Amino acid sequence: MAGLSPDLTSGIIIRSRVRLARNLKGYPFRIDDVAVARDIVKKVNRALVKADTFNLYFVANLSDIKLSAMQERYLISRNLIENRECGAALVNSDESVSVMIHEEDVLRDQCFMKGLRLSEAYRRISAIDDELAKNLDIAYSERFGYLTACTTNVGTGLRASVMLFLPALTLAGKMKILSGEIAKLGLTVRGAYGEGSRAEGYAYQISNEVTLGVSEYEIIKSVEDAVERICELERNETQKLFGKNELKTMDRARKSFGILTNAVLLPYDEFLEHISEVKLGALLGVIDISEVGELDDLIISVRPANLCEQYGKKLSATDRDLFRAEIVGKKLQKLKEN
Repeated sequence: MAGLSPDLTSGIIIRSRVRLARNLKGYPFRIDDVAVARDIVKKVNRALVKADTFNLYFVANLSDIKLSAMQERYLISRNLIENRECGAALVNSDESVSVMIHEEDVLRDQCFMKGLRLSEAYRRISAIDDELAKNLDIAYSERFGYLTACTTNVGTGLRASVMLFLPALTLAGKMKILSGEIAKLGLTVRGAYGEGSRAEGYAYQISNEVTLGVSEYEIIKSVEDAVERICELERNETQKLFGKNELKTMDRARKSFGILTNAVLLPYDEFLEHISEVKLGALLGVIDISEVGELDDLIISVRPANLCEQYGKKLSATDRDLFRAEIVGKKLQKLKEN
């Protein structure tokens, strides 16, 4: 292997997300009265008319497939889905901004951006927050800051997270040690869908735990510094595990590529296992795919509910595996040809 790809770090960092938790003065954090909840949804919708072009979704009006597909794309959460009668979401056209209404808090505003772009994501969601504050009476304490349903969010109400692809640290058995080390910094490591979820395809979220007594800038800086350090550790571990095993690395990656481009049926767990090998091979330069970020998009687009949404109906497990194999095979061949 001639050396690690210069794009390795950009391949490690999948996406950034900044989320703000907000509540309204004079209202409970969890609103169960449907009429009151709908009135708040209308006020939020009006407040954001000038901020961006949003589509308004009422949870009660959406099919289970649509809800699951939106959750798979991180636009809504399980908590919002469970508040079916009252829950709603505003999502902008490119799905980079989502405002959940009546989740754990009355408002959960979030912005997603590819790469390490926490500061940019914060500026974007802060502008949304400013529009909401102009039109709504946000629950705020001079002593504690923003008041939230969960005490871990009191203060700034800000959660900054970065999704990372960490195969080398995972295979080396170092994630547990890493989790302990960053916990000392007030940060945490979670799976692909946050608290309580598992790491899909070596993907982990690094986010802050502390929101009280620190500024938004300090939170973002601490997460960015940790991410840069973790990327360095992943690069070093990659060199140790794969740099001196070129043939084995190439063999695994190309076998996985062969399976994904020739499979007739492709269950999602099997797909994840092989696409992770293909992505690693691309980052290490043993598979000729330059647009590695498109592999991350592919992982989301072929999740079960998103497949059903694309085909406009509920699919059997066999049909999902069949269509997934077709989509993945064509996409990988196209990426390799380009």
